[in-house]
Amino acid sequence: MSESGQTYTVTCYRCQSGYDALEAGWCSCLVAETTLVCPSCLGCFCDAPPAFKSSFWSGAPRGLWDRKFALHHGEYQPPANPEPDEATRPLVLVVDDERAIQRVAARAIESLGYGVVLGRNGQEGLDLVRRYHPDLVLTDALMPRMDGREMCRLIKEDPDTSATPVVVMTSLYTGVRYRNEAHKVHRVDDYLAKPLAFDALRSLLQRHLERSAPATEEARA
Repeated sequence: MSESGQTYTVTCYRCQSGYDALEAGWCSCLVAETTLVCPSCLGCFCDAPPAFKSSFWSGAPRGLWDRKFALHHGEYQPPANPEPDEATRPLVLVVDDERAIQRVAARAIESLGYGVVLGRNGQEGLDLVRRYHPDLVLTDALMPRMDGREMCRLIKEDPDTSATPVVVMTSLYTGVRYRNEAHKVHRVDDYLAKPLAFDALRSLLQRHLERSAPATEEARA
Protein backbone atom coordinates (compact mmCIF):
# COMPACT_ATOMS: atom_id res chain seq x y z
CA MET A 1 0.00 0.00 0.00
CA SER A 2 1.28 3.49 -0.87
CA GLU A 3 1.95 6.25 1.65
CA SER A 4 -1.45 7.78 0.84
CA GLY A 5 -3.20 4.52 1.77
CA GLN A 6 -4.33 3.97 -1.82
CA THR A 7 -3.90 0.83 -3.88
CA TYR A 8 -4.23 0.28 -7.60
CA THR A 9 -4.39 -3.44 -8.25
CA VAL A 10 -3.79 -4.40 -11.88
CA THR A 11 -3.20 -7.60 -13.84
CA CYS A 12 0.27 -8.11 -15.32
CA TYR A 13 0.29 -8.02 -19.11
CA ARG A 14 2.79 -10.88 -19.23
CA CYS A 15 2.12 -13.34 -16.39
CA GLN A 16 -1.45 -12.34 -15.49
CA SER A 17 -0.57 -11.95 -11.82
CA GLY A 18 -2.15 -9.14 -9.82
CA TYR A 19 0.00 -6.44 -8.22
CA ASP A 20 -0.29 -2.97 -6.74
CA ALA A 21 0.93 -0.55 -9.40
CA LEU A 22 1.45 2.17 -6.81
CA GLU A 23 4.16 0.06 -5.18
CA ALA A 24 5.85 -1.05 -8.43
CA GLY A 25 9.09 0.33 -9.82
CA TRP A 26 9.81 1.56 -13.33
CA CYS A 27 11.51 -0.57 -15.96
CA SER A 28 14.86 0.22 -17.63
CA CYS A 29 13.71 -0.10 -21.24
CA LEU A 30 15.17 2.35 -23.76
CA VAL A 31 11.88 4.07 -24.54
CA ALA A 32 10.64 7.62 -24.16
CA GLU A 33 8.12 6.54 -21.50
CA THR A 34 9.00 3.52 -19.40
CA THR A 35 6.34 1.37 -17.73
CA LEU A 36 5.97 -0.42 -14.40
CA VAL A 37 7.60 -3.73 -13.46
CA CYS A 38 5.51 -6.65 -12.23
CA PRO A 39 7.03 -7.99 -8.98
CA SER A 40 6.08 -11.57 -9.93
CA CYS A 41 7.67 -11.97 -13.37
CA LEU A 42 9.83 -8.79 -13.38
CA GLY A 43 8.38 -7.91 -16.79
CA CYS A 44 7.04 -4.54 -17.90
CA PHE A 45 4.39 -3.63 -20.46
CA CYS A 46 6.36 -1.36 -22.81
CA ASP A 47 5.52 -3.64 -25.75
CA ALA A 48 1.88 -4.18 -24.77
CA PRO A 49 -0.88 -3.24 -27.25
CA PRO A 50 -2.11 0.37 -27.08
CA ALA A 51 -5.47 -0.84 -25.77
CA PHE A 52 -3.81 -2.36 -22.69
CA LYS A 53 -1.85 0.80 -21.95
CA SER A 54 -4.92 2.96 -22.45
CA SER A 55 -6.94 0.81 -20.05
CA PHE A 56 -4.14 0.81 -17.48
CA TRP A 57 -3.73 4.58 -17.42
CA SER A 58 -7.43 5.44 -17.71
CA GLY A 59 -7.98 3.82 -14.31
CA ALA A 60 -4.76 5.02 -12.67
CA PRO A 61 -5.10 7.27 -9.59
CA ARG A 62 -3.69 10.78 -9.51
CA GLY A 63 -0.67 9.71 -7.48
CA LEU A 64 0.51 7.36 -10.22
CA TRP A 65 0.02 10.00 -12.88
CA ASP A 66 2.11 12.39 -10.80
CA ARG A 67 4.91 9.81 -10.54
CA LYS A 68 4.81 9.25 -14.30
CA PHE A 69 4.94 12.96 -15.08
CA ALA A 70 7.84 13.57 -12.69
CA LEU A 71 9.84 10.69 -14.18
CA HIS A 72 9.24 11.30 -17.86
CA HIS A 73 8.65 15.00 -18.21
CA GLY A 74 11.20 16.55 -15.91
CA GLU A 75 13.60 18.81 -17.75
CA TYR A 76 16.65 16.84 -18.89
CA GLN A 77 19.78 18.66 -19.90
CA PRO A 78 22.26 16.25 -21.48
CA PRO A 79 25.71 16.64 -19.92
CA ALA A 80 28.49 18.05 -22.06
CA ASN A 81 30.48 15.36 -23.84
CA PRO A 82 33.97 14.87 -22.38
CA GLU A 83 37.07 15.59 -24.38
CA PRO A 84 38.05 12.56 -26.51
CA ASP A 85 41.15 11.79 -24.44
CA GLU A 86 39.12 11.99 -21.20
CA ALA A 87 36.25 9.70 -22.26
CA THR A 88 35.85 6.37 -20.44
CA ARG A 89 36.58 3.32 -22.56
CA PRO A 90 35.00 1.22 -23.94
CA LEU A 91 33.03 4.16 -25.32
CA VAL A 92 29.48 4.07 -26.70
CA LEU A 93 28.10 6.85 -28.88
CA VAL A 94 24.30 7.18 -28.54
CA VAL A 95 22.62 9.12 -31.35
CA ASP A 96 18.95 9.96 -30.83
CA ASP A 97 16.89 13.14 -31.17
CA GLU A 98 14.69 12.34 -28.14
CA ARG A 99 16.12 13.57 -24.86
CA ALA A 100 14.18 10.94 -22.92
CA ILE A 101 15.96 8.19 -24.90
CA GLN A 102 19.31 9.89 -24.37
CA ARG A 103 18.65 10.01 -20.64
CA VAL A 104 17.74 6.35 -20.15
CA ALA A 105 20.38 5.10 -22.58
CA ALA A 106 23.17 7.07 -20.92
CA ARG A 107 22.04 5.94 -17.47
CA ALA A 108 21.92 2.28 -18.49
CA ILE A 109 25.25 2.32 -20.34
CA GLU A 110 27.10 4.09 -17.53
CA SER A 111 25.64 1.68 -14.96
CA LEU A 112 27.41 -1.11 -16.86
CA GLY A 113 30.76 0.66 -16.57
CA TYR A 114 31.03 1.96 -20.15
CA GLY A 115 31.65 5.51 -21.26
CA VAL A 116 29.03 7.39 -23.26
CA VAL A 117 28.84 10.41 -25.54
CA LEU A 118 25.60 11.77 -26.99
CA GLY A 119 24.53 13.04 -30.41
CA ARG A 120 21.18 14.51 -31.49
CA ASN A 121 21.05 13.64 -35.21
CA GLY A 122 22.85 11.70 -37.89
CA GLN A 123 25.11 14.54 -39.03
CA GLU A 124 26.21 15.28 -35.49
CA GLY A 125 26.67 11.55 -34.89
CA LEU A 126 28.90 11.27 -37.93
CA ASP A 127 31.05 14.17 -36.71
CA LEU A 128 31.32 12.58 -33.25
CA VAL A 129 32.39 9.23 -34.72
CA ARG A 130 35.24 10.92 -36.55
CA ARG A 131 36.27 12.86 -33.44
CA TYR A 132 35.90 10.20 -30.73
CA HIS A 133 36.32 6.90 -32.60
CA PRO A 134 33.83 5.16 -30.25
CA ASP A 135 33.89 1.40 -29.72
CA LEU A 136 30.20 1.16 -30.61
CA VAL A 137 27.51 3.41 -32.09
CA LEU A 138 23.92 2.95 -30.91
CA THR A 139 21.60 5.02 -33.09
CA ASP A 140 17.94 5.64 -33.74
CA ALA A 141 16.75 4.96 -37.28
CA LEU A 142 14.68 8.10 -37.90
CA MET A 143 16.25 11.46 -37.03
CA PRO A 144 16.41 14.99 -38.49
CA ARG A 145 19.14 16.07 -40.92
CA MET A 146 20.36 12.49 -41.49
CA ASP A 147 18.82 9.19 -40.38
CA GLY A 148 20.72 6.47 -38.56
CA ARG A 149 21.00 4.10 -41.49
CA GLU A 150 22.49 6.72 -43.80
CA MET A 151 24.89 7.73 -41.04
CA CYS A 152 25.94 4.09 -40.76
CA ARG A 153 26.57 3.86 -44.52
CA LEU A 154 28.86 6.89 -44.39
CA ILE A 155 30.70 5.53 -41.35
CA LYS A 156 31.35 2.26 -43.18
CA GLU A 157 32.55 4.03 -46.34
CA ASP A 158 35.24 5.96 -44.47
CA PRO A 159 38.42 3.86 -44.05
CA ASP A 160 39.15 5.61 -40.74
CA THR A 161 35.81 4.59 -39.19
CA SER A 162 34.69 1.56 -41.22
CA ALA A 163 35.51 -0.92 -38.43
CA THR A 164 33.19 0.84 -35.94
CA PRO A 165 30.20 -1.40 -35.05
CA VAL A 166 26.87 0.37 -35.62
CA VAL A 167 23.57 -0.80 -34.11
CA VAL A 168 20.33 0.73 -35.35
CA MET A 169 17.33 0.84 -33.01
CA THR A 170 13.79 1.28 -34.29
CA SER A 171 10.16 0.50 -33.58
CA LEU A 172 9.17 0.82 -37.25
CA TYR A 173 11.62 -0.92 -39.57
CA THR A 174 11.45 -4.41 -38.09
CA GLY A 175 10.43 -6.55 -41.09
CA VAL A 176 12.79 -8.91 -42.90
CA ARG A 177 12.98 -6.66 -45.97
CA TYR A 178 14.10 -3.70 -43.90
CA ARG A 179 16.63 -5.77 -41.99
CA ASN A 180 18.12 -7.11 -45.23
CA GLU A 181 18.32 -3.59 -46.63
CA ALA A 182 19.98 -2.33 -43.47
CA HIS A 183 22.66 -5.04 -43.68
CA LYS A 184 23.28 -4.97 -47.44
CA VAL A 185 22.84 -1.29 -48.33
CA HIS A 186 23.71 0.53 -45.12
CA ARG A 187 26.06 -2.15 -43.71
CA VAL A 188 24.45 -2.07 -40.27
CA ASP A 189 26.12 -4.50 -37.82
CA ASP A 190 23.02 -5.12 -35.72
CA TYR A 191 19.38 -4.15 -35.92
CA LEU A 192 17.13 -4.03 -32.87
CA ALA A 193 13.46 -3.33 -32.40
CA LYS A 194 12.39 -0.88 -29.71
CA PRO A 195 11.64 -1.07 -26.85
CA LEU A 196 15.05 -2.46 -25.94
CA ALA A 197 15.12 -4.06 -22.51
CA PHE A 198 18.06 -3.51 -20.17
CA ASP A 199 19.13 -7.18 -20.31
CA ALA A 200 19.09 -7.06 -24.12
CA LEU A 201 21.19 -3.90 -24.10
CA ARG A 202 23.69 -5.42 -21.70
CA SER A 203 24.01 -8.53 -23.87
CA LEU A 204 24.39 -6.40 -26.99
CA LEU A 205 27.12 -4.22 -25.50
CA GLN A 206 29.07 -7.16 -24.16
CA ARG A 207 28.86 -8.99 -27.48
CA HIS A 208 30.00 -6.12 -29.67
CA LEU A 209 32.50 -4.54 -27.32
CA GLU A 210 34.24 -7.84 -26.60
CA ARG A 211 34.39 -8.47 -30.33
CA SER A 212 35.90 -5.06 -31.05
CA ALA A 213 38.31 -5.01 -28.09
CA PRO A 214 41.33 -6.62 -29.87
CA ALA A 215 41.02 -4.24 -32.83
CA THR A 216 40.61 -1.25 -30.54
CA GLU A 217 43.69 -2.09 -28.50
CA GLU A 218 45.69 -2.66 -31.69
CA ALA A 219 44.61 0.75 -33.04
CA ARG A 220 45.75 2.48 -29.85
CA ALA A 221 49.12 0.74 -29.74
